[in-house]
Amino acid sequence: MNNRRLTLYSFVYRGLSSGLAFINSVMAARYLPKADRGDFQLSTTIATLGQSFSGGYTNYFSYALPRRPEDRELIVQMGNFVMYIFSILVWLASFAVAYWLHPSIVVMYALIGMPLTFLFGYGSKLLNSLGQISWLNRANMAQASVFLILYAAFIVAQPHAPNTERLLWTFRIWILSWAICVVMTLIVAYRALGTARVLKWRWSAAEWRGLRSYGTASSLAIVTGYVNYRTDYWMLLITRDPNVISTYGVAVAAAEILNTLTQTISTMVFHRVTAATSDDAGQITEVASRQTLITSTFGGILLALVLPLLVLMYGWSKYGGSVGPFYVLLPGLVLKATANVIAQYFTNAKGKPLTLMWVNLMVIAVNALVCLFLIPLMGMYGASISSTLSYVFELWVYVYWYNRVSNRKGKDLWRLRRSDWATYTDLLGGLQRRLAKGQRETR
Repeated sequence: MNNRRLTLYSFVYRGLSSGLAFINSVMAARYLPKADRGDFQLSTTIATLGQSFSGGYTNYFSYALPRRPEDRELIVQMGNFVMYIFSILVWLASFAVAYWLHPSIVVMYALIGMPLTFLFGYGSKLLNSLGQISWLNRANMAQASVFLILYAAFIVAQPHAPNTERLLWTFRIWILSWAICVVMTLIVAYRALGTARVLKWRWSAAEWRGLRSYGTASSLAIVTGYVNYRTDYWMLLITRDPNVISTYGVAVAAAEILNTLTQTISTMVFHRVTAATSDDAGQITEVASRQTLITSTFGGILLALVLPLLVLMYGWSKYGGSVGPFYVLLPGLVLKATANVIAQYFTNAKGKPLTLMWVNLMVIAVNALVCLFLIPLMGMYGASISSTLSYVFELWVYVYWYNRVSNRKGKDLWRLRRSDWATYTDLLGGLQRRLAKGQRETR
């Protein structure tokens, strides 16, 4: 399958994944009380923060595999050793916390779910490093699909369950869906590696040094990147109003459908940039950046048109207030998607993930400072304005720094060319030919 067709199929899968995540969010919003729905989203964001931490270390394995395919078995065996031991230790710590400290249900299920997100991230990075994009697309849909099936069945079976039971079972089903997804993803990844030896756990001092240096830097970059995503949401906690936090969470969830869709290009570029020379990686990054800018703009326009319908599905009386902040967030996420693609040049081509950490820290500082000023004045609108402004600043920093270190022109990251529209014109041409063929056959 050629790159264009694979990219198109990946967009379809991402679209389906976003749709499933949205349906799951709608079911939780309508089934749970508003404050409980906010607690559920807060718990999942905490668990995902843990995935971001481990994701930096799993990035080492996906960075090393394309560059050293002759050491595949050793790299994966070391990955198994580190990731499984680490996950087990986190589970043991979670049970100890539950036994002695009795934390809230939000914290408890976030801690239990974290190791599952660790292992899913590991399996998906293995698939990405091998160029197994089709299987990666399916893996990215697995958790949302399983949660949808199980949660819908529970709601049908228990439509009038007490509120406390509803939240408890929502968490349990969420954990089970992740467990099923992890098993499926790891089985596919190990089969793609093609030898039973990759199932072993093996310590390697040389791989540990690479993991410690590259992985730690990458982890710091990803964690700060996740905080960058969530700064506005978490800063809104200063309002101490669970209804406001839950409403803004709907705006964030809807807007980030766009981010999920545009991650397709990042996924496609990851393996190619890692294996390419510095100059070739720059050319790939520039094309992908412009493609992301086009795609995210079109996706943002479409999302803006359908948003009222989406919020209506959530329940307008409960979440209608999320519409305004959503429209303010959307332009920022269009630019954020482009910045994410450019960031891969520094992590994968230059091998300098700390660049991302410093950029993220600057953006977090800008976002937090603006939030401190605007949230007391404008509430949710203040949070969304600060988020969008920070993403404008982030894109500018990446373009400026790329221009400095790549020996290429930063303007090529965003100045569109006629060739950038080829994918879309080819797609439209193909649709027109199929429609014309269908009309001829019906005559």
